[in-house]
Formats: sequence, C-alpha cells, structure tokens
Amino acid sequence: MALLARSTSAIEKIASELPGSLPVTVDMTDFSEVRNAVAGVLAHYGRIDGLINNAGRSYEASVEEIDPAAFDEIFHLNVLGPIVAMQAVIPTMRAQGSGAIVNVNSGTAFMTIPRYSVYSSSKRALVGFGLAARQELASDGIAVSQVYPFITATNFGVNRMGTRGPGGPGTDYAKGDSPDFVADIIVRAVEEGDAEYFANDHIRKLAGQ
Repeated sequence: MALLARSTSAIEKIASELPGSLPVTVDMTDFSEVRNAVAGVLAHYGRIDGLINNAGRSYEASVEEIDPAAFDEIFHLNVLGPIVAMQAVIPTMRAQGSGAIVNVNSGTAFMTIPRYSVYSSSKRALVGFGLAARQELASDGIAVSQVYPFITATNFGVNRMGTRGPGGPGTDYAKGDSPDFVADIIVRAVEEGDAEYFANDHIRKLAGQ
C-alpha cells in the first residue's frame, strides 16, 4: 500500500504502523509530482491495483468575495488533481486488465450552500468527470467509483480557505461521522466497484436516488 500526502511526518508515522506500506510525499496541485509519485509506486510494487483520490480542501467566501487565485487553487486540488492521478494510473491498470479508482467526493456536490459555492461546484465537477471515466474505462476492467461522505470528524473544516462567515458546515465537523466509518465505505467501493456510495440516505435522496 502506498500512502501519498503533503505531510511527510504524518504518512511516515502511518507507514510505520502498516508493514509493507510506502510513504510518498506529494503535493497534489503539482502535477509533475503526482506523475512522478505514481511512477515511483509502480517501480516499487510492480503494479497498481487501486487509486483512492482523497485530497481536497474547502473554501468559504460569498460569490462577491471569491478570490480568483483561491478559486484556481481549489479546482486544481479538488478536480484536476484527481484527474491527473487517474491519467497516471490508467495505462498500468489497462495493461493489467483490472483496477479500482475511487474518488472521495462530498455530499455537498448535491447541495446549494451559501458561501461554499466554490467547494460544492468543484465536487459537482468531479462527479461529472468520475462518472464519465467509469463509462470510458469499463471495457478495460477498470471500475471508477464515487464515495459521498457527509460531515466527517476531521480537521477538514479547520483547514478551509477563505473568510469566516457565521455558521456554515465547518461548525459541526467535530460531531460528524468517524474517519473509520468513511474508510469502511471506501473499502467497499474498492472491493465492489459500484458507481456511487453514499454515507447516508439523506445524501442519496439529494442525489435523486
């Protein structure tokens, strides 16, 4: 198992608890780093069976306040990062005749939330690319799945960019689903390969299913 993240110390700590894992420091907004990281993983293990795209960041600002540079950074990380990572693993998976790609999306992809339009729009874009890739790659034995968590008890809300308005999704993160709960859904997506996985029925209904 390869562990990719910006924080070297964090992934090295996790790798020390997972025998045989490979920690790789990579910035998902640096597409050359992403491609090189995937090449390094392939060289180390000799194959790539799965990709989990989980990097992402939120941004809080009204439409009037949106900073174009911040908008660009969010879409680079939340949309183009996963696309470049998919592009990097697809040739190997195609040659193997199998593979699983899981994009960790967000329930906000189906919501309209004032001050979070940049984030929710980036997630809607990822839905479109992910579902299109699923159809494009099905004949190659590559399953592309989307996972839609709800609020999760991590530091995601603390790390959001932009101004801080009153209320908003970030205020309830500590009471959200556990990371283990979301991880179990991701594992199911890898093993089963269905198109979409929802953290709860509320998100499923918002998606029209």
